[in-house]
Amino acid sequence: MRSTPIFKILSIAVLAAVVALLGVDAYRYFHQPVSVSVAYSGQVTDSISVNGWVIRQETPLPETSGTLLRQVQEGEKVHAGQTVAMAYADKEALALVKQLEDAELKLQQLQFAQSSYLDSDAALKVDSDIADSILSLRSATVGGDYSTGAEEMSAVKTAILKRSYSYESLEQIASQIQSTQAQMDSLRGQLSGATAVKSTGAGYFSGSTDGCEQQLTPEFLEGLTPSKLSGISAGTAAKSAGKIITSSTWYYAVELAADTARELKVGQEVSLRLSKGLQQDAPAYIYAISAEENGRMAVVFSCSRYISQVTLLRHQQGEIILQEYKGLHVPSAALRMDESGDLAVYCQVGAYVRRKSVELVYRGDGFCLVDSAKGTSGEWILRQGDLVISTSEQLTDGMILPDT
Repeated sequence: MRSTPIFKILSIAVLAAVVALLGVDAYRYFHQPVSVSVAYSGQVTDSISVNGWVIRQETPLPETSGTLLRQVQEGEKVHAGQTVAMAYADKEALALVKQLEDAELKLQQLQFAQSSYLDSDAALKVDSDIADSILSLRSATVGGDYSTGAEEMSAVKTAILKRSYSYESLEQIASQIQSTQAQMDSLRGQLSGATAVKSTGAGYFSGSTDGCEQQLTPEFLEGLTPSKLSGISAGTAAKSAGKIITSSTWYYAVELAADTARELKVGQEVSLRLSKGLQQDAPAYIYAISAEENGRMAVVFSCSRYISQVTLLRHQQGEIILQEYKGLHVPSAALRMDESGDLAVYCQVGAYVRRKSVELVYRGDGFCLVDSAKGTSGEWILRQGDLVISTSEQLTDGMILPDT
């Protein structure tokens, strides 16, 4: 059967269309740019910036005259009747106390030298302590931790003095012990009028007062309103050795726009991130939410952790952390969904393409946070540092990646 001109024309047209389609596919495969991005660990925080008041149950210590010398550290737990400070009549007495402390330290070093005389093991132990303290001092100063550095410097000096006394004879050491004890007796005799300041109850010691101790109590939170909160004014600190915080639970009261506050619920768990004082986020929950007042609402958060870190805080900026999302950061264009609704990204592994199933954690503006899908293993797990392909439209697992 002879072909007609029309049949020839149709055959040529179909062939041309197939060639054109193959040409387009080939062009797209070899010429479409392929962009890759490095997957890396990312975190997104859903938070509210606030400015609020720290509220505690606390009792100021009685007013005290004279010069105070603390006996316990800020935030240290104390028991009822414990001496938390000594009050001296004048600054000269405080200077005598410093001399007495130095003499006591010297006596301890001399007594160590006397007890370990001719004891090579004790001497080696001191040498080891000196070496360890020097290494710790170097590490602290290089890392910028000058507070720890100062402590290590003091430890180095103490250990070196201990070691230096061990080179003296027993007679010399005994003589120095006797003279140091006599010096201490003389200093104690010169001290007069010292008064012990004792804790009025069990709790946590703070050497600072701000005059708000009687106002900003848990009772203040009852019926709290935005106007009551905004009406707080700084008090006048009393001349006192400090205060005793009698409960480990503290509160953070803030004022929020009503639209923001309505999204919160009493009992909801959050984290508090204060601009200073706290060394880490503090777990808390929403204790109370007030009624609306002129488009504003008061919100109170309660926390029972890290009281010793917030003893000096009162009016404080911070963030309320509602939710944190963590995962591997990839471009939104890299995330693909198959016909079954499963999500995946395609990664460049050498010259090949590898499909890696993922689960969506968070979708942001132009990026996503993802985790490897449950059940994935081996080379199909998405890991930090993987090269994620984000622009090519036609990819299959195992295909050879075209040159970029």
